[in-house]
Amino acid sequence: MGSDSGPNDYSDVLSRRDILTVAGASGIAALAGCIGGNTTEEGTFVNAYTGNPNDLHFNTSAVQNYRWPAGRSVFAPFLKYSFSEDEFLYGALDDLQVEEQEVTLTFRDDLAWDDGDEWTTDDLDVQLQLAEMTGSSIWGYLDDYEIVDEKTARLILSGPTNPRIIKFELTNFFVDTKADVHEQFLDKDESEFLQWAWEDPVASGPFSFVSKDQQAFEFEPNSEFYNADNVNIEKFMIEDYGGNNAQHQALISGEDVDAAPSLFAPPETVDQFPDHVVEVQIPAKWGYGIVFNHDDPHFGQRAVRQAVAHVINRENIVENAGPRSKFVTPTPCGIAPKDQEYWLDDWQDDFETYGAGESQTDEATQLLEDAGYTMEGGTWQDSGGDTIGGDYYSPAGWTDWTNMTDTVVSQLNDFGFDFSVSTKPTNDWFNQYSNSNFAMGSLYWLPGGSRSSFPYFPLRYQLWEEEIGGGHNYREKAQSEQTIPDRDGGEMSITPLDVVDQIAQQSTDEEARPYVQEAAWHNHIELPFLGLVSKHEQSWVTDDDWTIADEDSPNRQVKWPQFWWPHEGELQYKD
Repeated sequence: MGSDSGPNDYSDVLSRRDILTVAGASGIAALAGCIGGNTTEEGTFVNAYTGNPNDLHFNTSAVQNYRWPAGRSVFAPFLKYSFSEDEFLYGALDDLQVEEQEVTLTFRDDLAWDDGDEWTTDDLDVQLQLAEMTGSSIWGYLDDYEIVDEKTARLILSGPTNPRIIKFELTNFFVDTKADVHEQFLDKDESEFLQWAWEDPVASGPFSFVSKDQQAFEFEPNSEFYNADNVNIEKFMIEDYGGNNAQHQALISGEDVDAAPSLFAPPETVDQFPDHVVEVQIPAKWGYGIVFNHDDPHFGQRAVRQAVAHVINRENIVENAGPRSKFVTPTPCGIAPKDQEYWLDDWQDDFETYGAGESQTDEATQLLEDAGYTMEGGTWQDSGGDTIGGDYYSPAGWTDWTNMTDTVVSQLNDFGFDFSVSTKPTNDWFNQYSNSNFAMGSLYWLPGGSRSSFPYFPLRYQLWEEEIGGGHNYREKAQSEQTIPDRDGGEMSITPLDVVDQIAQQSTDEEARPYVQEAAWHNHIELPFLGLVSKHEQSWVTDDDWTIADEDSPNRQVKWPQFWWPHEGELQYKD
């Protein structure tokens, strides 16, 4: 992935930003008028979100305190994927050619930064170097690159590669790295770059950053944006509503907000939304799972992780959290649920399902007893008398995740584990995992978006987990040879990361499938993560004051409508 830029010399903009920063929340309200829906100043678009903007920044590589709604407001994407059309759409790219071992990227001639500087491949050069330094997944199949001219670059692949892998990878790239800002980190430690909070970004996308406080981000149209004529939104806001329930109430009122980019809403809540609140369902390739700390004395043991998988009734989780938009994974194996049948093929029946619709306590009991645990006073204990459990972390304000966490912890404790739910603000939740300060807790098990359709990305994500800096402590194991049971009752040796990286280097799905099957087999036995649930995204827009993309538009099912539709001119204020 790319990174972000830091403050540059924006002398023409800083004075206004300084005024807004000093003014704070009340100052923004005075300058912008009352926020939201029918009470909003004309041309102001308000997105409801959860998260304190003061804690967030624009360094996309420092994912712990970076949040995508703000980033997607200011950074132009290289490429987007339409789920409805199964096709790739150009953003900052003007052309993309994938040959056997070369990928030629041609960028738009009119691509520029909002400080007036032209974008050139000098910026891309720094972006790719930082991507290599931070272990971006693109370098799993990339040997090198060449700068051809100011708008053209060539990626040199390690070998023949499925073109869709390259395209899916590039959907995760944004024009978010400015050479004269980011090059300072090329000679520094990776940790210094990953801890850098970029507070005042140089924009390349539809909107420029104006200000932020604990309530909201404010943006304005970027006059240097290549599709600036498509944008007639005068103010673009991302406001902290403190959780799902508050966002639900704002949509029910019909006046407070214009959109909620990603918001779970159960059927009984959806029924209360006014007619001008429109739901856009998009395949998420994302969902609720469990991350283990592999250095933990209990959960570092494969038998204990497998016991957890056997105890949890996944269908019960879905029933409690929203069957309207959620569904279980058939078998936890690192591959998105809807893609497992295709990729596993004739191996599928050999995979352990761990009981999608039941709590397999007999199997879990046998695993723990074989590992030396005993049941004492209703809880499982090791030979030293320590119980299996601890704080189970879950993000505050995510109501569907709260329901799923309560279900998981209840099932595990009923079996004899000893967990306590610990709900944390999103930033603190990430911190626990990044700092390896946990035993086991909730975390999404797929990286999300179109790329998760190709098994390379979720399988590598679970091994490496760059979003928490490898805080689950599996990276060393991923690069080491392991011995695991094979399909025939014997044993096999595997170096998991090597096998996963081979997936990306195959030119067709058929050539990739044997590596996918082997990596998925390892995943379902070793369980670096435990994948439980996936879903359809629920994204919300209003069409009383705003145009929206038609049902048959290729832009309808692109992540995310509130940020891609302005790019294409399909979200505009009705004058």
